[in-house]
Amino acid sequence: MTLGSLWQLLDSKTKQWMLGGTVSVLAGTGLGVASLPGFVESGSSDPLLLLPSLALCLGGGYAVLFPAISASRNGLRVFRDWGRHPRAGKVLWVLSIAIAAGGLATCVVAGTANPLAPGLLVWLFMGLYLASAGWASAVMGLSTDATGETSNGAPTEARATVPSR
Repeated sequence: MTLGSLWQLLDSKTKQWMLGGTVSVLAGTGLGVASLPGFVESGSSDPLLLLPSLALCLGGGYAVLFPAISASRNGLRVFRDWGRHPRAGKVLWVLSIAIAAGGLATCVVAGTANPLAPGLLVWLFMGLYLASAGWASAVMGLSTDATGETSNGAPTEARATVPSR
C-alpha cells in the first residue's frame, strides 16, 4: 500500500483532521525552534512563542493520532503482523520510535546544561512523535482493511453498507 492509495481509503473528515494536525505540528515545531536561540542566549524563554508552540504541537499531534487510530476497524497488531504491514507503515513506525528516543535523549542531555531546557524541548518532539505514529497506524491499519483480512489472518465478514454513507 502506498500513501496515495491510503489517501483514497480515508474519508474526507479524517483527511482534514490528519492534514490539519500535520500542518499544526509543523507550525508549532517552527515556532519552538524559532525561540531556541533566544533561550540559549538569555536562559529564559518568551511565553508568547512557547504557548502557541505547545498548543500547536500537542494539539496537532493528537489531531493526527486519534483519527488515524479510528480509521482501522479490524484491530491493529503492530508487532504480531509486522511481516504483513506495508513498507511505508513500517518506516513511519520506526521513525516515530526514533523520534521518541531521540527526543528523550535530547531532553536528558539538555537538562544537564540547563534545567529549564527539557520543558522547552519536550513538546517539540512529542508533537512530531504523535504525528508520525498517527500516520504509521493509519497506513498499517488501513492496509489490513484493504487486504480483506483481520489481524489473525481470517477473512473479514462481508459488511452491508448504505450508499449514502
